[in-house]
Amino acid sequence: MSNVSVKILLFATFRKKYGVKELTVDCDGTIKGLIESASKILGEDFLNDVYEKGREKVRDDLIFAVNGRNIKDLGGYVKLKDLDVVSIFPPLAGG
Repeated sequence: MSNVSVKILLFATFRKKYGVKELTVDCDGTIKGLIESASKILGEDFLNDVYEKGREKVRDDLIFAVNGRNIKDLGGYVKLKDLDVVSIFPPLAGG
């Protein structure tokens, strides 16, 4: 499988914690591959922040959007393409 180049946009507390607004990574075209590639830049904490324990899936309380569409709305397996943009929103808090 060939690699694709994907831009990641971080928001809110993720942006503050990791000190970057965006980064571009090469990955295998899967969300898992994207997260693992990003963790090589952002550190191991990034894996813990976005994956459920056991690392089988993205945490349910996060919003992952591919080109503006929530991956939960895309259903099933998401295949990333070259130049896709993935936005990652942490859990919202407040009242």
